[in-house]
Order: sequence, then structure tokens, then C-alpha cells
Amino acid sequence: MKRFWTDVAIDADRVVTLDGKPVRTPGRRPLALPTDALAQAVAEEWRSVGETIDPRTMPLTGLANAATDPIANDPAQFAARLAAYGESDLLCYRADGPPPLVERQAARWDPLLDWARARYDVTFAV
Repeated sequence: MKRFWTDVAIDADRVVTLDGKPVRTPGRRPLALPTDALAQAVAEEWRSVGETIDPRTMPLTGLANAATDPIANDPAQFAARLAAYGESDLLCYRADGPPPLVERQAARWDPLLDWARARYDVTFAV
């Protein structure tokens, strides 16, 4: 697809705009970013586009799209999928020994599980 815009900006809701119109996700939602820094970085990707849009040169836009659409469409389903993945991940299936490894796993992974519990109200069996 050819470049069709001249101006890239960020609106008050941290949505990157092209000639005043919001960049949209594949799910057709305005791509609202959670931080000013990320909005600036995504806007810079759009400013850097040459004559033709190449998604391979826009990794932050791609990641933001992937993070936005599944959560926005159905937060409960997203949390359930995240929990199902967690059940088979090393976050939940840990080493029985040696003790230093067990301690390192707990120190590194328990905070992630605590965050997921608080953020998505899910429970993990470790």
C-alpha cells in the first residue's frame, strides 16, 4: 500500500493520527497507546514510512495492534486464554531442585504471577 498521508500527530488520547484521522487496528479500533513514550515511538514509525507501507519496519505498531484487538474485543476471553497458556508455561511448572534454582525461579516468576492475579483476576496453580 502506498503512503497516503503527510502529517503524523498524536491526539489527547494518545492515538496516532495521519492527517487528523486515527490509525486503526486490524479490528478497526483507534490505536490508543498507554503511554506518551509509546505513542511517540509509534508516531515516529509512521513518520519514517517511505513511499510504500512495509509492516516489517513498524514493529511497535504491530505489537500494539496485537495487544489491543484481542483485549478490546473480549477482555474475559483474553484473560482465560492467558490463564490457559500459563498452566503449561514454565511459570507454573517449575524445577523441584536444586534449591538455588527453585529460589531463582520463585524470585523471578512469582512477581509476574502476582501481577497477572491482580490485573486479570486469574489464579495459577504452581
